[in-house]
Amino acid sequence: MDTVTSAQTGLSVQHRLGSKSVVSYPGKMRLYRHFAFFVFVAYYCSIPVSSQQLGGLVAPGDDVRIWDELKKAKALQNDEVLQKLVHNTALAGSGQPHSVAGTPVLADAILSLDSLAAVNISEKCANDTVQYLADIIGGQMYALRMFDSVGKPPAGILEGNFQWIGSSKECRDVKGHDYPNGTDFNGQYCQASFQLGASLPFPRMVLSYGLCVPDSCMDSEVLKMLNLGMGLLPVAGLSASTVLCQDDKNELTAGAIVMLVVIGILLCLMAAGTVYGLFIQFINQIKEKDVLPVSLQNDVRDDDKEPLTMDKTNPKRFHYRPGILGQCLLAFSVLENGRKILDTRHAAGTLAAIHGIRVLSMWWVILGHSYSFHAQMSDNVLIIQDVMERFTFQAILNATFSVDTFFFLSGLLVTYLTLKELREGRKVNWVLFYVHRFWRLTPMYMFMIFFTTYLVPYLGSGPYKTAISTVEDPCHKYWWTNLLYINNLVPWPSGTQCFGVAWYLANDMQFHVISPVLIILLFKSPIIGNLALGVLLAACLGIRAGLGVHHDLTSKPNFIVGGNYTYFVNSPYYYTKPWTRICTYLIGMFVGYLLVRTSLQVKINKVINLLCWVAAWVIALAVLYGLYGTLHGVVLSRGVDIFYMTVCRVAWGVAIGWLTFACLTGNGESLDWRTSDQS
Repeated sequence: MDTVTSAQTGLSVQHRLGSKSVVSYPGKMRLYRHFAFFVFVAYYCSIPVSSQQLGGLVAPGDDVRIWDELKKAKALQNDEVLQKLVHNTALAGSGQPHSVAGTPVLADAILSLDSLAAVNISEKCANDTVQYLADIIGGQMYALRMFDSVGKPPAGILEGNFQWIGSSKECRDVKGHDYPNGTDFNGQYCQASFQLGASLPFPRMVLSYGLCVPDSCMDSEVLKMLNLGMGLLPVAGLSASTVLCQDDKNELTAGAIVMLVVIGILLCLMAAGTVYGLFIQFINQIKEKDVLPVSLQNDVRDDDKEPLTMDKTNPKRFHYRPGILGQCLLAFSVLENGRKILDTRHAAGTLAAIHGIRVLSMWWVILGHSYSFHAQMSDNVLIIQDVMERFTFQAILNATFSVDTFFFLSGLLVTYLTLKELREGRKVNWVLFYVHRFWRLTPMYMFMIFFTTYLVPYLGSGPYKTAISTVEDPCHKYWWTNLLYINNLVPWPSGTQCFGVAWYLANDMQFHVISPVLIILLFKSPIIGNLALGVLLAACLGIRAGLGVHHDLTSKPNFIVGGNYTYFVNSPYYYTKPWTRICTYLIGMFVGYLLVRTSLQVKINKVINLLCWVAAWVIALAVLYGLYGTLHGVVLSRGVDIFYMTVCRVAWGVAIGWLTFACLTGNGESLDWRTSDQS
């Protein structure tokens, strides 16, 4: 067993980990005096040993006693006395042997292989952690840099500043060549999350704390060591729930390599398609210069035996017509796709008025998510409560209704377009009805899932990199649920969904699957079809009410929810399930049926039209602003609370339904959102 003796203090500390020697505290403490308590807790609590294995070394209440002794030592303004008091106080009354200078011998009591095995801490991690902590006391620059990068309590805690993230760059910039004594670990930045309990001043809040530890330690090992340390702090109920450490090795996984290959192929196809499109333009420009006799026009062929076709608007103008492979290649052309995307003209029969609704709803979705997703990373999160209580903020707080607008539009379009074809005597290929939908959405959908799963972890840097890059970890296991569009149901009820925001696509596809039955009923027998829509709508309302009662849900936002109630938007049994979200889709189908039945030609009495507009606005404003009083002390009865949760989305669908129907049938007047170009 090797012994390290401090020349400055005469302290002798012996540590041993199995047969390997571990260097303990150097002599004199060189760190700033106000870090002494943190170093003590970090040192004694980072050593992997359970409370049973400590064998009574630290008795209940020792944390308070140690703190009192530290204050006495600090008053002495003597670093060496402070160091002795930390050691002696921690193990006072333990019966453990002490060195001649009064410092405990910790080797076999704490750093035994049996202790490590009991808590699954690797030998390398334990050695490097002890070395790191010892070098903090010894004033080694690399250790001070790592320690300096650790998160510290900032200003604004009472405003919800629980982002104690430290400096990830300073931590990760510590490399092996900075170390003395031949140590071979680098700085590794980790972020620990603490769920603040109800006994603390900030219940239901999460504290993010940045750590800098040796890169030989895994996330789980850091979590165990950190929670051992939390046990000595005089704060009840405080423990880390998760620890995420950044991996700077950046070796490409097989999935990342496959995605890079796919992206490379797509880029090549885009380049080839663009060049091919430019080649066709060049050929056509040459042909336009040729003026041929009409008698020879039918005999013209180019060298590649591709047919030349006449432009009907100009019988002397010819265009190169690519074959099937050429058309497939042109599908990747940046120029061709750019023209289509930027083309503002409308095809004949387009329901142009819905474009305004779609654009505004998309902006609304983005605005709502900008607040909800980034609030957890804000340094004044409690201020959001004051913002939410503003009347003007209610539309953002209720941005979830923008999703119902898209459900409504989806039901309207699929019903209108399909019924229109059936009424015109066209035969609908129901196989293609499903295949076209699947093929239109799935390739890009799967690309986004695999891109975020396998490549996003390699993008960017900073303290939140690991937290963001692990969002799509469930996709490694559940990507197939997205492919089958059942990711809102599997796994049940939710919480580990792959690409969580795609719950909407799953619902929309499930509604699309059952829509032909309802459309055929509306076409064959409008009475039975509308009756079926009514029955399904009533069932949806009943399910919403039943789930609200059964799961103790409430319409009041998170920060004012008390007791055992859960905000209904946050319930995994309620918000993303098809049987609670189909209501507005059914209303959209009914409006689509009315548009086909009336052929977009309805003349409504001005008085009735005005009353309908007033009713629609009142309903919409009641949905968005009806709960404003609950933010200022108004208490809803349980019945009213359940009623709002049950009918709010149906009411929103009715309001949007009238707006759409009125604008498309010419009863919107100044509110008609059609664009000026109706070509």
